[in-house]
Amino acid sequence: MEKQALRKHLLALRQNLSREARAPLDAAILQRVIELPEVQAAQTILLYLDFRGEVESDGMIEHCLAHGKTPVAPVTLKEERQMIPVRITSLADLRMGAYGIREPLHLPELEVPVTAIDLVILPGVGFDRKGGRLGYGGGYYDRFLPKLRPEVPKIAVAYELQVVENVPMEPHDTLLDALVTEQGIWRRT
Repeated sequence: MEKQALRKHLLALRQNLSREARAPLDAAILQRVIELPEVQAAQTILLYLDFRGEVESDGMIEHCLAHGKTPVAPVTLKEERQMIPVRITSLADLRMGAYGIREPLHLPELEVPVTAIDLVILPGVGFDRKGGRLGYGGGYYDRFLPKLRPEVPKIAVAYELQVVENVPMEPHDTLLDALVTEQGIWRRT
């Protein structure tokens, strides 16, 4: 299946999950994520802020804040087509940003250098178990991920229904190190 058709198909599957159906899946995924050694070891974690039926991210942010970690989320600059990592100080400080996605308040003193990020937990539309990730098509993560230190783990979270046999990959696509779903943890070897 080509990227656009696969993206449309997987988005429809995910959006057909009701909030009630997603809640226990989100709880199972959060539990798996917070137990990951990468999460335990990381100090500064770049997270996404969920929208359009993605795995809920507020629980991970709350976990970071409660355990002395620094949660960071992207502020999207549409005209420059880039993401700026900005520290989240509280869920109450989030506001609506580009593409209808919540963002932290973009203050210069809250910007975090890319070199300070220890772990990235990212969303997507579809995934395979070889490290492939299908995003929304804007290329924001494709441009951002190569800026990280090479050893920074890239872990995606998704519902099992978003996992397919093969995600179409381009040469510039970054492979994931791990994928967490409600059914388990897959690691690229």
